[in-house]
Amino acid sequence: MIRAVCFDFDGTLAEFTGDFDKLGLETYRRLGLETTSPCGLSEADPGPLFQSYWRHQRADGAVTVESALRNALEELSLVPPYDVRQAASEMVAGYASQVELLPGALEVLGYFSRLPMALITNGPSDIQRAAVQSVGIEGYFQAILVSGDEEVASRKPNARIFRLACERLGAEPANVLMIGDNLEADIQGAIAAGMPALHIQGARP
Repeated sequence: MIRAVCFDFDGTLAEFTGDFDKLGLETYRRLGLETTSPCGLSEADPGPLFQSYWRHQRADGAVTVESALRNALEELSLVPPYDVRQAASEMVAGYASQVELLPGALEVLGYFSRLPMALITNGPSDIQRAAVQSVGIEGYFQAILVSGDEEVASRKPNARIFRLACERLGAEPANVLMIGDNLEADIQGAIAAGMPALHIQGARP
């Protein structure tokens, strides 16, 4: 018997509608790392920094945008003239402002609201929590688990994050349904943790 429900966030309930490359370039410029030649052409390449950033932000463990940026800068021996904390804060705000609920998301949440619900999402703690808050759905959930949270520190499909969600819902994994759009991270991860799972196609047509 299903006694509780867990939802994925990105691609299942909501999506980022902006341009990741543009957001990254804006952050790079805020850090003051871009230089311009006399002829007006950019001499700096943000590619290596953001390749490193994306790798660090997807790591297991406690992760924020700021920590991922600092790790990437250190890895490349870059010392930005601009404040990293402020640049990270602006990146978080810029991302969250461009996240929108997918059609039907509120109806689905309303349908399952008679049961305890948890949200399970991968990503840096600060940016994912800002995104969830921006679309106004926190009140539907008894628990929100972000992989980058210090007390979570594990990414789907790691069984740990699913089991933590079940514990916070006060239900055994066999009685908690996981709903998500990613077959590996959401579905296979939940099944490995002993949960039933429902795969949906959540993205916009």
